[in-house]
Amino acid sequence: MEITEKDFPILDALGSREITTQRELAEHAGVSLGQVNYVLKSLLERGLVKIGNFRKSRRKIGYVYHLTPKGLEAKAALAGSFMMSKLKQYHEIRERLADKLAAIENGKECRVFFVGPPLVGNLLDSIIRERSLSMILAGQCRDLEGLKDYRQEVFDIALLFDGNGTKVKNAVRSSGLPEEKLFSLW
Repeated sequence: MEITEKDFPILDALGSREITTQRELAEHAGVSLGQVNYVLKSLLERGLVKIGNFRKSRRKIGYVYHLTPKGLEAKAALAGSFMMSKLKQYHEIRERLADKLAAIENGKECRVFFVGPPLVGNLLDSIIRERSLSMILAGQCRDLEGLKDYRQEVFDIALLFDGNGTKVKNAVRSSGLPEEKLFSLW
């Protein structure tokens, strides 16, 4: 079995802290216990991870998982690949968002209100500025409940981060906004 990006969270967790149980490793890596068990067996077989004796008691022996020098090399190589993959995904998403904003704008000045995570709202704002779109981010809030706190005259459209056709229709009902003022970001 070849090392893949899916193995990276486990290698990263092992390289950054002392792990004594597979359950602890699963929590730190953000993966299932079954996946940890499967990946650990593979890493042990290939000599990338070793198990050391941590403590002895009358009832059980505790273990600690360590990356070997070969494991540290594999982690470093995988980290570079992982980072490049994530940067590529980020740029692809950024381009999709820029295309969506350009389609909404369509040459007309527009005041946009964003409903969703602030991190994405900040990304939208930077795309608008970077691309010199004829729109401004007039405001943002986390959810539709927060949108009710703003006057409709403040914005021309509301972009919903977590929206599809059904959610937009529900948003129309719950927010009282006209359907033509609500758009799904995706």
